[in-house]
Parts: sequence; C-alpha cells; structure tokens
Amino acid sequence: MGNIQLKCPCCGGALHFDDKKQLTVCPYCDSEFTAEDLKAYTDELANAPVEDTSWDESMVQAFTGEEKKGVKIYSCDSCGGEIICEETTSSTVCPYCGNNLLVAKELKGDLRPNYVIPFMLDKDQTMASLKKFFKKKPLLPNSFSKDNVVEEIKPLYVPFWLFDAEVNGRVHFKGETTRRWSDSNYDYKETKYYSIFRGGQIAFDHVPVDGSKKMEDKLMESIEPYNFGDAKDFNVAFLAGIGADRYDVSKDETFNRATVRFREGTVQAFRNDIHGYDNVTVEDSNLQFSNTNACYALYPVWILNTKWKEKSFRFAINGQTGKTAGDLPISVPKSILFWMLFFVVGIGIGALIGLLAEEMVVGLLIGAGIGIALATTILLIMRKQNKNVMFQYGAANYVRDNSLNIDYRKSIYLYKKVTKTSRSSND
Repeated sequence: MGNIQLKCPCCGGALHFDDKKQLTVCPYCDSEFTAEDLKAYTDELANAPVEDTSWDESMVQAFTGEEKKGVKIYSCDSCGGEIICEETTSSTVCPYCGNNLLVAKELKGDLRPNYVIPFMLDKDQTMASLKKFFKKKPLLPNSFSKDNVVEEIKPLYVPFWLFDAEVNGRVHFKGETTRRWSDSNYDYKETKYYSIFRGGQIAFDHVPVDGSKKMEDKLMESIEPYNFGDAKDFNVAFLAGIGADRYDVSKDETFNRATVRFREGTVQAFRNDIHGYDNVTVEDSNLQFSNTNACYALYPVWILNTKWKEKSFRFAINGQTGKTAGDLPISVPKSILFWMLFFVVGIGIGALIGLLAEEMVVGLLIGAGIGIALATTILLIMRKQNKNVMFQYGAANYVRDNSLNIDYRKSIYLYKKVTKTSRSSND
C-alpha cells in the first residue's frame, strides 16, 4: 500500500505526524491537529454528496397561428434591435438607439411567453420615480437634476427566463474566533479555526435571468425584485401600445447564471444559521437540484435615455414597483469638499485624544490616521450611491415560503494560532 498524503485544511500543504508532539503538523504554516479532529474533518469531506445541478426542460411553447396574426416583429436598420408589437402599430421608435425607421416583418418560430407582468406605473409616476432617485445623492452635481434632459422615455416588456428549483445539499464554511489579552510585557492574540457544516433544503421560485443581449444584465438585475404574484397568463393584448423586446438569449445560455444565483442564495441562507464566530467564510458547497423548471416571461421596464453636458445616461425603472437603477455622475469638487470635511473631523478626534492624554503631537498624528480612514470610507460609500448598477448575488427575494430547513449542523475545531507582540514596540 502506498503512502497516504493528507492536505492541511489551512494552506493545502502536505501534513506529517510529529512523534514527539503526538500531533499531525503542517511544516508550511505550523498548524497542528489532533488525530481525532483531523479524522472528523476528513470524514466529513469524504461523505459529502456529489453535486448535481442538472435542469429539466422548459414548458415554453411556440406562438399559435392565430396569435401570430396579431403581432409583427419590428427590426431597426440602424442597430439591429428587434421588438415585438401588435400588428396595428404603424410606427415606433427603437428603444436601443432612438431610430425612427423600423421595418415590419412577420413573426416566425418565436417562443411564446408563459407569463407577463403588466405595467403598473404610467409615464408621470415613472418620472416621479426618477426624480426621487436623484435625491439624497450628496455627490450628484447640482446642475444634473435641473439640466439633465430626458431625450426618450419608453415602456418595454423585457424577456426573462424564470427558473424554479428545490435545492438540497451541504455547505462547508471556515470559522474563526479571536481572543486578545495582555500582560506586563506582551499583547497576545489567539485565533481558533473551525470547519463548519450546514446541510438542508431550500426552494426558489421564478428567479429571473435576462433574456436580452441588448439589455445590460447588471442593469436589469439592479431593478429587481419583481413580485410574481401580479403575473398574468400571456395574451397578445398586453402588447397593445407597448413593444416587447425579442429574446436573443436561449434558455440553455442562461442556465449558468441561474445556477450561480441558486448557489449563492443557498449559501447565504445557510450562512445566516451560523452564530458565535468572529468571521465566517465559504470553503465549498455540494448541492443537488430537483423539481427544476424554466419558463419564459415578459417583465415591465421603463427605459429612459437622458443627456447632460453632451453625455448620455440610461436609466431603467421597474414598471411594477418603480425601483430605479442607473449610474450617475460624480461631482469632483463635492468629493474633495466632503473628503476634507471628514478628514478635519478625524483630526479633531485625534486632538481630543491628545488633549486628554497630554500628548498633543501624538494625538494629532493619530487624528490624521483617523481622518484619512474616515474620509476615504465615507466617500466610497457616497460614491456607491451614485453607482448602483450591480449584479444581484443570490436569490434571497425569491425563496419559497417556509421552504428553508436546516437539518444538519456540525462544527469541528481544527487548530489555533497565538501571536504575541512586545508592548514596548507599541509605545
């Protein structure tokens, strides 16, 4: 029988047994493990189920012959964008480039949406949502709200693939607890490391994935969530006066994105069950999907194209809820002003510390460090308010009611590390 080589749970290096310590040790990171703890850890990993994220076929069907008579596809000669409109539409504007010259052609072979969420916001309500979005953005240039010109505002049904799944599996986390203490000579820091396992079931319904290449995925996910409770069975009558973006991303092409959202949603739900650690990170997961399904739906989106100082800005507004997304410009003078303001606040805190400790120079140095950290952190938070277009990691908004069941909990202590720092070096 060949030698069995064990990997260190901390750094992945090869472990060996130290006969003097009677412990299994790692020569690379100096971690030490008892035989019992290491066996529990390796047994847990060995018994993990094989991951299965396969999908069942969609229930989507094609348009009927009668339905095809009532709609046409309008294709833009300028950008190639295509939208589906009712047959009586005589002219329309391309929502992607603003071109007025659209060529009508017959609908052939397209998949028929299963569902549609009708528009619940009119044009005036949409503009009110946009103005509300501009407020409480400290770094927004003052002239943007009043000088920003809306060049186009258009309702559009955007195609989404909706995915359902029941997820069963186990997630492996790494946990840390930290303890600090001091004596007359040293400051000590002890960090203990654990392998944490959570297993159970959770289900998700109608997790959307953008089915249009022309619509930025991050922009579409930024205006989530949608409430599927308002969805209706599709009828071409919903297209009256409103175009529908023609899907150009197939169901199969969106499987990976759906899988990522289910995985992240499951990991986060299981993570929320873990308490008592100072830090928890994900190591890996093993998930099995069952009762999976994919269908096709049209969701309402208002698209607004605006211009400010010769620059174009695009905003998307959820036509059901009014949630708005779009990246806003950032004022450089305001950024400098706010940074300096919070830096001065930090200096003031340091001066107070120096005054109390009768070490003003030291206090001012401390204050400078506090000021830089405080000003930089707050400014980054402010900038994020203006840059709100981002992917939705996970699917917390689409968890099926009462579906979460954590039925496996286990924590295995691995090792600890103690560091000490001379107190004289901190003076």
